[in-house]
Amino acid sequence: MNEKHLATLRPQSHGSLKKITILGDSIPKGLYLQNGKICRIEHSAVQTLTESLNLSIENLSIFGLTLKKCYEKGIFDRWLQDHKFTGDLLILSLGGNDCDYNWNAVEKNPFAEHYPNTPIPEFERLLHTIIRQAKAVKIKPIFTSLPPIDSQRYFENIISKRADPAQILKFFHGDITNISRHQECYNNAIQKAALSSGCQFLDYRSTLLLKTDYLSYLSDDGIQPNQRGHDASAAFVYQKYSHYADRYALSAP
Repeated sequence: MNEKHLATLRPQSHGSLKKITILGDSIPKGLYLQNGKICRIEHSAVQTLTESLNLSIENLSIFGLTLKKCYEKGIFDRWLQDHKFTGDLLILSLGGNDCDYNWNAVEKNPFAEHYPNTPIPEFERLLHTIIRQAKAVKIKPIFTSLPPIDSQRYFENIISKRADPAQILKFFHGDITNISRHQECYNNAIQKAALSSGCQFLDYRSTLLLKTDYLSYLSDDGIQPNQRGHDASAAFVYQKYSHYADRYALSAP
């Protein structure tokens, strides 16, 4: 997104000031893995939206955070207590780490039954619990989709660096597309929970998947959006967010 384009995205500020917070993982934080090192996107989607919309966004995202940890460690509850009955915006961008496995455990016994960090039934219960608790204090959370995955890159550059790939292939019965299909179920769970509860669902996933060259929007790890991916995601979120302009004062930090 160049400066000329950004200039067109600045709505006028009006109304009473409301706060916007995002609770997420490495993606909204603008972090990704490359060669075993944590790297930072030059200009994340959250940064772009902060500047283009002249917003103040509190980014509480943490590398490796799961929805389960966010709830059990009290991160969500503390935010809710501080913002109840304010009408402030809470954006939840979690789930990618919930669907991941302990690959070292899988390596040791690939034919055993293994469960992800947050099994899907528990993940769905947490989503509905969080929505219910938030709505009880007049907060209606906004959810983001998960990014699409390149199973091949994720297998080669992440999983295979943590565990014996031959053993992991046994767990997948030779089909690494299990990775993307498994993650898609978590994205579907988020979407269904959000829409059935009347919450906004920001589907930047489809925006990337509809691009015929969507793989060029992902980092080498096969899951984190690269700079192009962050730019495309920011443009999509702006289109969905701009209708809030009349209700939320957009003032600089």
